[in-house]
Amino acid sequence: MQDQKTPNRQYNLPHIQNPGAQEVDRLRDTITAIDADINTLAVGLGTKADKTTTANLQTQIDELSILIYAGLI
Repeated sequence: MQDQKTPNRQYNLPHIQNPGAQEVDRLRDTITAIDADINTLAVGLGTKADKTTTANLQTQIDELSILIYAGLI
């Protein structure tokens, strides 16, 4: 498995050589980490985290996982 990360926050990055199902789990972990970081920043700024953006990202990941599972990407 290729385990590449972003340079600053060390979020998981997908890699073409990794199995699709494994990448879906990694992407879900990444989105969860981003959500937590955004919430922390929002709380620090005294604002509310945008749950709509997180829900939209989750929907896109769910759709991506279906395409990966179907072997379309």
